[in-house]
Formats: sequence, C-alpha cells, structure tokens
Amino acid sequence: MFIYDGECEFCLKWVRKFKAMAGKFITFIPLQDIPVNYEYIAQAACLKSVQYIDVDNRICKGAEAVFQLFHTAKKGSFLLSCYRRIPIFRFLTEYVYSLAARNRHLFS
Repeated sequence: MFIYDGECEFCLKWVRKFKAMAGKFITFIPLQDIPVNYEYIAQAACLKSVQYIDVDNRICKGAEAVFQLFHTAKKGSFLLSCYRRIPIFRFLTEYVYSLAARNRHLFS
C-alpha cells in the first residue's frame, strides 16, 4: 500500500505516474482516506512523506518508499539496492526527497 497526500497537486501528479507504472502491483490510498486511529501509521507521518506498507506490514517512508514502489513494480530494483547498500546514496536521496516534500506546494 502506498499512502500519499491526496490534497497535494504535486503528490497527485506523481501518483498518477506511479499508478501507470505500478497500479497492478500496489494499492494507492490518499492519507485523507486513512482512519485517524489507523494502527500502522499516523496521519501526521503521512503529511511529512509518502508511506509504503508491504504485505508483512513493514513501513518505508520518503525516498525509500518510492524505491520500494519501483522494486515491487519490477521497474528499477537497483535503486532500492543502492539505497540499502550505499550510505551516501541513501543520504542524498532522502535529502532531495525531504527538500521536495517540504516545498511540494510550491511545485503544485
């Protein structure tokens, strides 16, 4: 499951692209449809970054969540491998993701 801010135009633009690529593998849910007391993730966390919950209920967020989406869709598994194995890649991708996430309304 991929959780995103359904009120953010920037997020919606990317989710449309992700759905075209991975829609048959992943369920996409706007955070506004998640119950306030959802046991796996808080809505406040979803406002800060996208969240990916796998079939074993493991949670990834931010850049890792996007790379997990690519991996699940069999479209760029190498990105998740790089993220997990190369610390500077992980740092840089999370940094870029956090900049985009904090300023996403400017890109809408």
